[in-house]
Amino acid sequence: MLTLFRLPFAAAVVLGLGAAVAGYWWLVLAAVLLAALVYAMGRDPVRDAPSHPLGIVSPIDAQVVAVGRGHDPFLNREALTVRMRQRMWMTAVLCSPTEGRVEQIWGGPDMPGFEEGVRLAIHVRTDEGDDVIFAVGRPRGPYGPLAWSVQPGERVGQGQRRGLVGWGREAVVYVPARSSPTVQSGTRVEAGTDLVCRLVHVN
Repeated sequence: MLTLFRLPFAAAVVLGLGAAVAGYWWLVLAAVLLAALVYAMGRDPVRDAPSHPLGIVSPIDAQVVAVGRGHDPFLNREALTVRMRQRMWMTAVLCSPTEGRVEQIWGGPDMPGFEEGVRLAIHVRTDEGDDVIFAVGRPRGPYGPLAWSVQPGERVGQGQRRGLVGWGREAVVYVPARSSPTVQSGTRVEAGTDLVCRLVHVN
C-alpha cells in the first residue's frame, strides 16, 4: 500500500499506458522505472501490531547506532537513550513507540536540540505513568515529509502509524533510566513492530 505519492504513481502508470498505446516503448520503460521508484519510496507494508504492555517499539525503520544512558533535554532527566538511523530506501512511516496519551509536541527553532538538527519530538505518557519521548532529526539526504497527526490530549496505540518521517533521518527514544534495552548497536528494527527496550517497574 502506498503512503506517499499516490498521484505521481498514478501519473506514471497513465503515462506508461499512453506510451504503450502510442508505441513509444522507451517511454514505457521510463514510466515503469518511475512507478517502481515511487512505489519503493512511498510504500507502507502491513505489519502485525505488537502486544507488549511494557515494551517500547521503534518509531521508524532504522538501524540502531547507539544505546546507553544520557540526558533527556526535553524532560531534563537522566534517561535510557536508543539512537537509530534510517537509510534512504527504508519506509517513511512514523509510529508511536508505546500506548498512551500525547502530552506535548515540540517543533521549530525554540525546541531543545534544534541547533543540533532535531526537528520534531513527541512526549507520550503511558497508562502506568512512564514518560516516553521520541525525537526525529533532519535527514542526511532529500528531506521528504515530516508530520505527526495526533494532538496533545489524544491517545495513541503501541506501534500505531500516525505520521510520516521522510527518508534518511535519525531518531532518538528517551525512556526512564531504569528501563532495559532489548537491542544493541547494529540491530535493524522495523517501525511499530520491533522492541528497542522495556520499561521496568520496581515494586
